[in-house]
Amino acid sequence: MLAFALRADGWYLRQDIIWSKPNPMPESVRDRCTRSHEYIFLLSKSRHYYFDAAAIAEPCADSTLSRINQDVAMQAGSSRQPGKGRMRACPPRYCGKKQADHPTLRSRTKSGNVYHYRPRRNKRDVWTITTKPYSGAHFAVFPQDLILPCILAGSRPGDVVLDPFFGAGTTGLVAVSAGREYIGIELNPDYVTLARERLGLFAGES
Repeated sequence: MLAFALRADGWYLRQDIIWSKPNPMPESVRDRCTRSHEYIFLLSKSRHYYFDAAAIAEPCADSTLSRINQDVAMQAGSSRQPGKGRMRACPPRYCGKKQADHPTLRSRTKSGNVYHYRPRRNKRDVWTITTKPYSGAHFAVFPQDLILPCILAGSRPGDVVLDPFFGAGTTGLVAVSAGREYIGIELNPDYVTLARERLGLFAGES
């Protein structure tokens, strides 16, 4: 409902991401399953926006690495499909033709750039991250591993990250560690004190 309300208010709802918690808080429920996930919404103020997918790319699976590292030219190929000749693995082709005379044309992407194999893949939309205990008074501290990909993908080094619900200051900690600046807004004075104590390790605050 929150995401739809923001969309109705003019935001672009680009994606919902699932934060999967292997160690969720226990619930004494008998009429439903224990909740072990939360939503992260990717919203933007315009249709085109900054998103650094390479900064949060994930390692490819071993099977993928094995496949893309094949020596295609030396493959004997498979004849399991009658009438199709010796079928071999080949790089992806997006230029509208199945075959091309020039090798660089065989590996063009939709943008027209030459395709390069990379040992990393685009980050998936289910993030499995364990919750982390915190000895302070704030019981709902986000783990830093959850905040880091949001900051890396949505900002450049030197940018300012805004957290309007600053809590114990986790966003500030991650922003500083990633070479960003931050602005935190928090109404609860107890949490403000807590955040200042944590951020003093990085920012020299008391």
